[in-house]
Amino acid sequence: MKHTLRRTPGMGRGFGLLLLILATPLTLWAQSFKVGGFIKAEYLYDTRQVAAARDGEFHLFPLPKSEATETDNLGAFVFFSRLSLTIGDLPEALGAQVTGYFESDFFGPQNGLESTFRLRRAFVRLAWDQAELLFGQEWSPLFTLAAFPRTVATTTGAPFQPFARQPQIRATLKGQGVRFIGALAWQRDAFQDISFNGVSGIKQQQLSALPALHTHLQLFSQGGSVVGAGAYLKSLRPEATGDRFFAWAVQGYFTLAGKGATLRGKVTYGGDLTDHLMTGGYVYAPGADRQGDYYAGAFKPLQLLSGWVDIDGAGRVAPGLFVGYLVNQGASGDLDGPVVATAARAPNIKQLWRLAPRLNLNHGPVRFAFELEVTSAAYASRFDERYKPIGDTEAATNVRGNFTVFLFF
Repeated sequence: MKHTLRRTPGMGRGFGLLLLILATPLTLWAQSFKVGGFIKAEYLYDTRQVAAARDGEFHLFPLPKSEATETDNLGAFVFFSRLSLTIGDLPEALGAQVTGYFESDFFGPQNGLESTFRLRRAFVRLAWDQAELLFGQEWSPLFTLAAFPRTVATTTGAPFQPFARQPQIRATLKGQGVRFIGALAWQRDAFQDISFNGVSGIKQQQLSALPALHTHLQLFSQGGSVVGAGAYLKSLRPEATGDRFFAWAVQGYFTLAGKGATLRGKVTYGGDLTDHLMTGGYVYAPGADRQGDYYAGAFKPLQLLSGWVDIDGAGRVAPGLFVGYLVNQGASGDLDGPVVATAARAPNIKQLWRLAPRLNLNHGPVRFAFELEVTSAAYASRFDERYKPIGDTEAATNVRGNFTVFLFF
């Protein structure tokens, strides 16, 4: 006997309801979440060995001259490819619009773990008409999203440009053409593998039991230009039984937006900015009668002065140029005695400069990018009484050729 399944009106409504139930979460997901990012394929050539992370991809400065460093190097990398998730269309909380953001790449937390998925940024944002609160990990205000270089290189101008993402609590007050930013922040060193002499400061800040403090004032125009200034204060306790000491930094910056190009620049002066991937750090000079006391006056931050200018073209054929300069200023005050320990990144670099022209060819979602990065470090032979590099210097210069292909989505 042949049996047939007859579809009744009730069954049709049931299938329709089931499809609606299954489709609704997908529809809501599409409305609330936006996926983005890029694939970045890099091909790099260096004329010598450099201080860098991730198999040499993240380049800071050339290493001092020696038989081992006077050799060239070739690398190809894809692990800086990035994936982001923007979360929106959420119910209000406390009368504020709620959004979230999550961003990761495959850069890994340290050398040897390249191609490992890692967290870059993740935060919750509450936005009112004239105020904003952010909780999570975001770029340090010293990096300044309103004014940073648009280099092809992953370094984005480091070590001339402060480079750090920090767990933080940030408040922003917004007015007509003005913005005030205040933040409490914690160190989270993403590049401990390019630290020198124990320069990583995560544990030292945790021991101090105080967060770092950021304050910034920014003035905006309708055309996208901005002028701003900021300050940074942090405390460290290198030894659990010792005293805290403080390090600070100030900076000024601008972005001038034009029709065919944008000009950006920044000047930073401060001490122990190693947490922002700059040179320097701090020294320990307790004096003969205070050995082992770990008192605050024995720790002196090493100051630096850094500046950069970046010109970024627009359009299908977009040229650009980055120029950076950094000089070591030595300790922030008189030392109590000879230096017996350092936590510093390349303290013997007296000055450092970089010239990096680039050319971006934009074709829809694809970009072909070319950059020639010339970086020169002048290494000093000795230090003065404030641990400032002096005397004869020997320059080490690296030329990096960078060919990169992006796919943005």
